Amino acid sequence: MRSYLIKPSTLFFENRAYRIEPANGFGGFCKCGGFMNQLGWVNNWVMIAECESCWKVEAFVYDNFKFVKRFELEVIGIIDFLKEILTESELDSIFRKVKGLSYNYSSFSRAKKKLEEINLDINFILNELRTEFSK
Repeated sequence: MRSYLIKPSTLFFENRAYRIEPANGFGGFCKCGGFMNQLGWVNNWVMIAECESCWKVEAFVYDNFKFVKRFELEVIGIIDFLKEILTESELDSIFRKVKGLSYNYSSFSRAKKKLEEINLDINFILNELRTEFSK
């Protein structure tokens, strides 16, 4: 599976989700020649940065503060990300729960388990979706 920046504050990398701690400052140079601005860090291990010129978002991986690699991240919203990892019935059950409607408990339970396996808390997801649906 690809790596994603799930707007606004989650990194999905190597089949696992990580919360990004906000940061700002110089994040290096983009391949286009522009300046990269730090968006945040995951435990001093991965820095997320965005180019001020071409808007490309990249992850910079470190091991004991030594640079290891960099790669581009696809930036997506929480709903699009959930569509990538959940079945239609699992996604529907989560949406229905967020909206206060009756939902299929079995599908919701499967979705919750899948999310927990990749380090995403169901309550975090429900809160993110409430925010998304209120826009």
